Amino acid sequence: MDRLNDDAFVVLNALYLRKMADAGTLAENSGASLPAVAAAMAAALAAEGVLDLGGQYLLTDAGRAAVLEYYDRTYRDLRAAPEVTEFYEKFESTVNQRFLELVSAYQVDPADKTVDRIIKTVERHTGALDEAAKWMERYGHYAERFRRSLERFEDGQSEYLTSPTVDSLHNIWFEFHEDILAVIGRPRETVEG
Repeated sequence: MDRLNDDAFVVLNALYLRKMADAGTLAENSGASLPAVAAAMAAALAAEGVLDLGGQYLLTDAGRAAVLEYYDRTYRDLRAAPEVTEFYEKFESTVNQRFLELVSAYQVDPADKTVDRIIKTVERHTGALDEAAKWMERYGHYAERFRRSLERFEDGQSEYLTSPTVDSLHNIWFEFHEDILAVIGRPRETVEG
């Protein structure tokens, strides 16, 4: 598969992070339009970078390699920037652990106090993403997704906390974590594999 351009990366990265998705999910998760997703999928299919499993797409090994190559090529210089290092370290050492603990606590006992803490944690992280968008513009889209899902969760749609079938806070959180690991040069599949 050829080197990815910025437009193709946004779509294929959404697939890399989601693992398997249809065109609508890729549009929602990437912020790309449906026609842009269709074009990226058609090109990736022709280059054998994705598989089409009846409207659900899956990256091939070549597609994953192209996404990771883009991360390495594009973000190599950014990895040493103090704001990136600080952002990642704060996320990893405090915010990520807190969110995961709160979600686990909610699943055992969905008390109002736990809900309030989840909301505050996500709001703080969303504010940090807005700041991070100064050096990584696409992180602003994560902030938008978090806001939409948080609003739905606060409105009583509990599936927007952890359901794998909607753009839940947990799904967005997991995808963001995968993303920041790849940006700093530690994609999860290389750390765990």
